[in-house]
Amino acid sequence: MRKDGQPGTHKGEGKHFGARRRRELPIPQLLIGIGLVLCMVPVLSNVYWQQVAKSNVTTLTDTASALDPAECDYLMAQARAYNARLGGYEDPEAAAALAGGEILPYDQQLALDGNEAIGWVEVPKADISMTVYHGVGEPALSSGVGHQPETSLPVGGERCNSFLTGHSGMRQFRVFDGIRALEPGDVFAVHVLDEVFAYRVTGWEIVDPTNVDVRPEPGDRCTLVTCTTTPDQWNPKGRIGVNDKRLLVVGERCEYDPAEFEDAQADISAYVNDNTRPALIGACLLLAFAAMLLIGRYLRKASRRGRASAMENGEAR
Repeated sequence: MRKDGQPGTHKGEGKHFGARRRRELPIPQLLIGIGLVLCMVPVLSNVYWQQVAKSNVTTLTDTASALDPAECDYLMAQARAYNARLGGYEDPEAAAALAGGEILPYDQQLALDGNEAIGWVEVPKADISMTVYHGVGEPALSSGVGHQPETSLPVGGERCNSFLTGHSGMRQFRVFDGIRALEPGDVFAVHVLDEVFAYRVTGWEIVDPTNVDVRPEPGDRCTLVTCTTTPDQWNPKGRIGVNDKRLLVVGERCEYDPAEFEDAQADISAYVNDNTRPALIGACLLLAFAAMLLIGRYLRKASRRGRASAMENGEAR
């Protein structure tokens, strides 16, 4: 009871009640936690799936390393003979290695123990190390990179253009999002069995899906393909997350220099595209709202402290 006869609150009880309220309503902290989770989920998911992809590459490499050299030579000769037949040219070395034997059908080419993988693609500037599978169906594209069946196998030749296709804008991990960073002069490679086929980017273009020309032509090329949008002034290679256009990045065969691949600087652009942008915008709004709540709470506390200090000074006088 206060001196004036009015009921009062014990100081200890008031502190306890205030502490209990703060423990029960940590709204800003919860909002910050939710916002950070929304921001981190795409990144952490991508890290996880990239590790899975690299594990698949290691498994494929180990399987190829365990093959008998004679079997490797036979499989490579089969693939080169396949490319020669597709491109309409002669490959005497491959023909001699087959000794008149039949050329295997596409789905059996470069198949190790029945595995659908035919090799793996390395794009250092885009931080890509991913298995390449037969075909461009969803099972292949949801696991890594697909090889277009109508095109040359990625083992070189006189009239070869191997098309490797990967998704862009997947929610769980980046596949070919990063090839937008490639410019003329950059390098990438396809590892098949115990050989490495390196390519130097010569250019890129955006076309309609129906205008992708996969016919063999003179030269030894590899083309990386992904979905994109009509380009604009902010996105010259289109946006990520919409698939009404195709981005083609063309590479010409070159000498493989391991040092050049090791020294390439990976593009670490943020995982932002039309699929992940809503979650990231929501996270930013939550974080901004939480910051406003924290600022408001701080200002209220400061105001109460100021009034309490003024009252104490008044009583002292």
